[in-house]
Amino acid sequence: MIIDKQDGKISHMDVGAVVLAAGEGKRFGGNKLLSPFDGEPILKRVLLSLEGVDRVLVIGRYAEEILKELKNEVMIYNPKWQEGMSTSIKLGVRFMKDHEYVLIALGDMPLVTREDVKKILSMEVKDAVIPTHGGKKGNPVLFRTSSLMKFLDRISGDEGMRNVLREMETSTVECGIGVVKDVDTRDDLSLS
Repeated sequence: MIIDKQDGKISHMDVGAVVLAAGEGKRFGGNKLLSPFDGEPILKRVLLSLEGVDRVLVIGRYAEEILKELKNEVMIYNPKWQEGMSTSIKLGVRFMKDHEYVLIALGDMPLVTREDVKKILSMEVKDAVIPTHGGKKGNPVLFRTSSLMKFLDRISGDEGMRNVLREMETSTVECGIGVVKDVDTRDDLSLS
C-alpha cells in the first residue's frame, strides 16, 4: 500500500474492502444502516471513510432499501444472511480474492474516519492489522488475502473473524474512538 506524501491519498490498487451490510438489526428494531446519523445514513458515513477504495457491499435483509439508496455501489446479495456474519464475510472475501489485501468493514460503524482507514492501510501486514483505541480492539481489520483464505472455511455463524485472528500474526495501530463504536440500538444514534 502506498500513501502519496503530497496529497495524502492512498493507492488502493492492491486493497479491496468488504462492507458487511446484510444483517437484520434485531437489537435496533429495523434497518439501522439507513438511519440518519449526524444528518446522513449510517452506511453512507461508513462508505465516506472508504472513499477511493475498491469496495463491495454485502447486503441481505434490507437489500431492496439499500439498493435504492446507494445506486452507484457494487453489491452482492447474501441469500444466507440469516446464518450470520460469516456467510457475508465469505462472499465478500471471495469476491475480492484477487486483491493482495482485504479490509473487512462493518456497515454500522459511522464514526470510523478516513484518517483511521489511512492509518490501518499504512501498516505493514503480516497476516492482519487490527485498529485499537485505548487498548480495545476494533474494526475495520486489514488482512493479507492469502492468509485470510486459509481460514475462511473455519468461520461460521455470527462469530466473524475474532477466533481465527488469535491464530494469525497480527499487529495493531492506535486509531480514533470510531473503531470501537458501533450502532446496535437506537440509543447508539447519539454516539456522535
